[in-house]
Amino acid sequence: MKERLKSNLGLKILSVFLAFFVWLLVVNVSDPRQSGERSVQLEIINEDVLTDAGLTYELVERSTVTVDYTVHMRNSSQIQPADFRAYIDLADCNVLGTVPVRLEVLNHKDMVTNVRANPSVVHVETEPIQRKEFELKMEIKGKAADGYEVNGYTLASKRVWVRGPESLVGQITAVGVEVDIDGAEGDVTGVTSPIFYDANGNPLNLGEKVSVNQTEINYTVQILKVRQLALDFEVGGNVADGYRFTGIECDAKTISVVGLRSQLASVTSVTIPSEVLSVDGLMAGKVVTVDVSQFLPEGVRMVTDNGDTTIHIRLDVERLSSRTYSIDKDAIVLMGSREGYEYTFTSDTMEVTVQGLEEDLNSLESTAIKASVDVSQMEAGTHVAIINFEALEHGYEILDYTRMSLTVTDGSGTLGPEDALETGAPVSDAGESSESKAEQAAEESSEA
Repeated sequence: MKERLKSNLGLKILSVFLAFFVWLLVVNVSDPRQSGERSVQLEIINEDVLTDAGLTYELVERSTVTVDYTVHMRNSSQIQPADFRAYIDLADCNVLGTVPVRLEVLNHKDMVTNVRANPSVVHVETEPIQRKEFELKMEIKGKAADGYEVNGYTLASKRVWVRGPESLVGQITAVGVEVDIDGAEGDVTGVTSPIFYDANGNPLNLGEKVSVNQTEINYTVQILKVRQLALDFEVGGNVADGYRFTGIECDAKTISVVGLRSQLASVTSVTIPSEVLSVDGLMAGKVVTVDVSQFLPEGVRMVTDNGDTTIHIRLDVERLSSRTYSIDKDAIVLMGSREGYEYTFTSDTMEVTVQGLEEDLNSLESTAIKASVDVSQMEAGTHVAIINFEALEHGYEILDYTRMSLTVTDGSGTLGPEDALETGAPVSDAGESSESKAEQAAEESSEA
């Protein structure tokens, strides 16, 4: 028998089946009661009690409660969380912020007993509700197509009201909208929602507790074609004596602007006036920083990569130098010479002092200085030569030259009436000494 029991598999299976059947029979007959629990979402009623008091609330670390109950074993599988309603009434909130949890059995009331909530009270934190007004700002994303630029934007609403818990509203520094204009060649329009920003300009996600009075904002971003305008400079004033204004340099030749066609129709350049670019009394160069936007027509805006509308203008001023050049007497042209007369300079060379920039003087040759004397009215005798100079190139100025005497003799070899050379006092035809006339001519030349 022992061996049969050990080796008979069918007998073993039969014994297990009989044992389960006996257990099931006992359970159904006795049907013992057992404890059960379900997690139930906590409902909140009478929120307007706190709202009317200017308060908002938050449940501390809990949005569900556990419902404990007793049920017969055979009914335990039928009990679900939806069979219970757990709620708190904010009208019952006391000064300590505690509110009792109330329970209702919605289904299977005859199956469950000893129903209770765990915990039986919950803690509610309250804080004042804040309502604050913000000016809407526009945050433009992307870049318009090449040759186009943003000229401005409009928002259907300029300001919005934000409402929520004081601690959350206090985190908001700005409210704005974001618009993507990447590749745009014309105006961009649409509708978008406001975004909250913190003090660092980062977007904030404050949840549903914070609301805004307008959830949709209409916008238009104006995109215009960029035009290039030349820069004109007007320099005013006079540099100090002994100095010369030598030129102007600017870090920009043209500027990029946008504006309506009607505003740019007659605009081809931007003039920086002489009041800004004055060299009065300067003895050295200087750099002037100019905000070009103040000289643009109304409605026209300068376009830059970094928003900087200033340019830097250098006014160059250099000290003048002087140099003396020797002019051979044969290089002096005699104008109006008469046949039968001879003209002789008493000096072989004439020294001419020229003023100019050092660099220019280095390139000036003495042969470039053209001198002449008008002898058409000179009679026989010795005269002070009144030298006339052809105008030199721009940048040079003749300051002085050595006076030269010119002796005129006629065909007979005489110097003039009354043998002026022997008396030592040559005279003109009018009887005035040629020496006196020479001195007068020298003075006139010096004044000139």
